[in-house]
Amino acid sequence: MGSRLVKEQELWLTLVVTILIIIPWVTVRRVAVKVSAPSGHASIIRFAGGVKPGIPGRISPSPMSEWHAFGIISDGKEEHMMLTGAVGDFTKSLVSNPPSHLWVRQVHFAGLPYLVNMYNRVLVVATGSGICVFLSFLLQQGPAEVCLLWVAKGIEQNFGNEIKEWVSRHPKEKVIVHDTAVMGRPNVSEMSVAAARNWDAEVVIVTSNPAGSRDVDNACKSKGIPAFGPIWDS
Repeated sequence: MGSRLVKEQELWLTLVVTILIIIPWVTVRRVAVKVSAPSGHASIIRFAGGVKPGIPGRISPSPMSEWHAFGIISDGKEEHMMLTGAVGDFTKSLVSNPPSHLWVRQVHFAGLPYLVNMYNRVLVVATGSGICVFLSFLLQQGPAEVCLLWVAKGIEQNFGNEIKEWVSRHPKEKVIVHDTAVMGRPNVSEMSVAAARNWDAEVVIVTSNPAGSRDVDNACKSKGIPAFGPIWDS
């Protein structure tokens, strides 16, 4: 019986899945953080240690409460950060009552933005605080040539000078920043298609709300441009 069970692929698949589920939980730690709020609409959380581009992180005020996933911003050196939009109870509390410690999972798995590393020329499209998942690709030199389209409201007022400065470090010819508070609301799908063609991008990777991601994804694919976006809200 035991010898037959060892030969069953279901046993090994179950074992691997179980290990993958357990690993993040055995690496849960309470760590010191520094939280700053450039506005009442967003906060920046700083952690020690650099992180590779395209890796999201999970944080929680308590290991037994719900966990929240955010994109990580890092230059790969001494620290990494998360930019969180104040849209829910937890993220609003980061602005109104910044914590000194948070719980984290020290094992990070690759997220959708990690696809950037698979191509040579990539257009990344972000709306609002979705910019956070792509900033590391601007701060760290990788294998791909990255072009950025960022659409947000009140960029300096809501996201602060630091985020604006990081974006401005990237070559100007590879960046389109559209502030809807100044320039009005654009058709992001049309802008994405035009930018992808202009930069001869191999692929478009978008992070927005579900409807926004779906619109950009469909618009690009209808023009023969490969595109990827999250299924759920990013």
